[in-house]
Amino acid sequence: MGRVGLSFLAGHCCIHLLAGLPDVSYVIVLLIGLLLASNLRSIVLIAFIAGLGWAWGHAAIRLADDLPASLEGRDIVLQGRVASLPAILQQDVRFELDVEESDVQLPRKVLLTWYRAPRVPAVGERWQLLVRLKRRNGFSNPGGFDYEAHLFAHGIGATGYIKADDRTRLLSGAKGYLVTRARAWIAQRMEAALTNTRMLGVLQGLAIGDTRRMTKEQWDVFAASGTTHLMAISGLHITMVAAIAAWLGGSIVRIRRAQARGWTALHGQVVFGTLGAASYSLLAGLSIPTQRTLLMLALYFAARWLRRELPIAQALGLAVCAVLLVDPFAPLSVGAWLSFGAVVAIVIAMSGRLERDSAVIGFARVQLAVTLGLLPLLITAFGSVSLISPLANALAVPLFTIVIVPCVLLGALGSAIAAPIGTLPLEFASWLLEGVWQPLQWLSDQPIALWHFPTPSLPAMLAMLLGAMLLILPGIAPSRVLGAVLCSVPLFSAPRMPELGSFELTVLDVGQGLSAVIRTHSRTAVFDAGPAFQSGRDAAEFAVLPYLHAQGARRIDALIISHSDMDHRGGMDSIVESMRIGRLLVGPSLSPLPAGAMTCVRGETWTWDEVRFEILHPSVDFEGGDNDTSCVLRISAAGGSVLLTGDIEAHAEQWLLRNPIARPDIVVAPHHGSRTSSTEPFVRALSPELAIFSVGYRNRWGLPKPDVVQRWRDVGSGVLSTARSGAIEIYLVPNEPIRIREHRKSARRYWTRGMNFSEAGNALTGG
Repeated sequence: MGRVGLSFLAGHCCIHLLAGLPDVSYVIVLLIGLLLASNLRSIVLIAFIAGLGWAWGHAAIRLADDLPASLEGRDIVLQGRVASLPAILQQDVRFELDVEESDVQLPRKVLLTWYRAPRVPAVGERWQLLVRLKRRNGFSNPGGFDYEAHLFAHGIGATGYIKADDRTRLLSGAKGYLVTRARAWIAQRMEAALTNTRMLGVLQGLAIGDTRRMTKEQWDVFAASGTTHLMAISGLHITMVAAIAAWLGGSIVRIRRAQARGWTALHGQVVFGTLGAASYSLLAGLSIPTQRTLLMLALYFAARWLRRELPIAQALGLAVCAVLLVDPFAPLSVGAWLSFGAVVAIVIAMSGRLERDSAVIGFARVQLAVTLGLLPLLITAFGSVSLISPLANALAVPLFTIVIVPCVLLGALGSAIAAPIGTLPLEFASWLLEGVWQPLQWLSDQPIALWHFPTPSLPAMLAMLLGAMLLILPGIAPSRVLGAVLCSVPLFSAPRMPELGSFELTVLDVGQGLSAVIRTHSRTAVFDAGPAFQSGRDAAEFAVLPYLHAQGARRIDALIISHSDMDHRGGMDSIVESMRIGRLLVGPSLSPLPAGAMTCVRGETWTWDEVRFEILHPSVDFEGGDNDTSCVLRISAAGGSVLLTGDIEAHAEQWLLRNPIARPDIVVAPHHGSRTSSTEPFVRALSPELAIFSVGYRNRWGLPKPDVVQRWRDVGSGVLSTARSGAIEIYLVPNEPIRIREHRKSARRYWTRGMNFSEAGNALTGG
């Protein structure tokens, strides 16, 4: 059964790796393949073809439910029910809505943001809303999180916001969604039982998987210490609840009526254990790791009921098949891979041992196996590993599992009956969390806490997988040494850098803002840091830093912030806190100057690896507003030149034209293509091969303006925008044509927001 599960999974993965989904004729191919496999009597091949068909069918249905492009940006009145726990972002509220009625064909589920919401909608309430929608969208950058895949996997066909209007009103009270409403109610009861504690979000997360009140700082500590899995209501927690429920169920044998019916302790253990695991899993939100644990426990209890031994490989195979049957998009979730990977690592580590370990040694062996076994997955998925994870988990896991989680569950149950009943156990759990939080925070603050690696190649990833297996398996010293060598491949894999005299420019997809990375043979510069968001996060966390880590950059030799607008400087603090900075140059509008910063001044130059950097603007005697005093940077080498213009407008453009400007090959267009910039004389004087607009998808200002885009086209320039192309990587190498790579095109998957790449493909011809 294990091979069948792997084959079924492989079929799903083959579909999810496609750039485009096959058409209906694909069904004929599948049927022919299934017929041949049946004749060969190959259950493995049948499972593989079944996986292909199951994933393809569900993907086709979900894609057909997407928002039509013709409805983007239109005002639409719809009716639907709140389908998720609303997330509160300061004065704004975000929630999923199951659409029930509308004048147009809409996706069945949409994700909505209600800015300055007059009230927080409750789960199950039916609302009539005036909304404006757009298709799934997210940043598209190397090393970045695929938000579009996340939305697609959760069945969200569009995102949007609610407009203030008289037609927006509550139609009826809460109905249906019993499990989600129960979770919301328990969260409210816990909040009533426990006030004035910063650990409320952690406690709610441990009890019902509701992490809405957890702060960014708390998530950062869990991530850096490698203990984030504790907040996922792990399999260990569900197993503990199932064990307690089974122990209680075993006492059924003492009831005379049960004895009369021939019920034994085994029957009570199986029934109560299964119900306990299922109840807790439902309250936890039934995530992929929760599904895996529930299914494996259900198989275990079923085997006990039937008095049969179920090999772990069969149990894993059945669990994989069951998860994929319920959720064909589970392979798109990193959590699913980590969850099953952890179980596989534990099984491998504990198999084939002649002597039984003590409890302490067994626990240590399991923690080490999980840490080593998940190393390849963590580096591939996140590009980072917590080096202090074994120590942090050795401290946190026993305390959480044995004391904190039982107290939290007892407090949640008590608060559900009456708030004062749950206060004492919840306060005790909060006190314990405060006690363990200090050492966790200290560990996470260490320089080696979170170590980042460049994105590994396929051979490097396979070497790590083999090395991890050799380290986990019982074996002799030579195999362990070989395993350690293979696992250390990322440590000795030098990141790919341009040759001397060459450089790379990457204009990142940061939404409505700007951030560009310039890499030479040995140096890295960042021009602008992208926008900050109302949630308190910023583009540096989501785009800039992940890209730098994926490229293997451990230091920024120059960080240049063009001016003080938040769409350019929003991520500056995150970058400064996370990376070593060689020099910090900022526009004069940034006041007061950050510590150690210097102001951009025309005439400042430096050369790295035969690549020249020159500040062209502003000069000391220039007078202008915030935008017009943006830093303007020119980068030139034997392979070509680039001009980064910040947000300069007509006044600064005229001033720049008073001095001869060497024609650049690439220009990042000023002010995102607004009509206050890119004047005809300026565009005509530059006439680059390519103009790039860093803009957000369907931004509210409608940038870049069509007439501005046409102005660049009229001088023979090709045009690209980050909204269409995602991150735009440009390689300037001596004696070679300029090479361009659009991330949204090169990393395309079938769920990616539909784009017409004909314009991008003809960028250098101006087509």
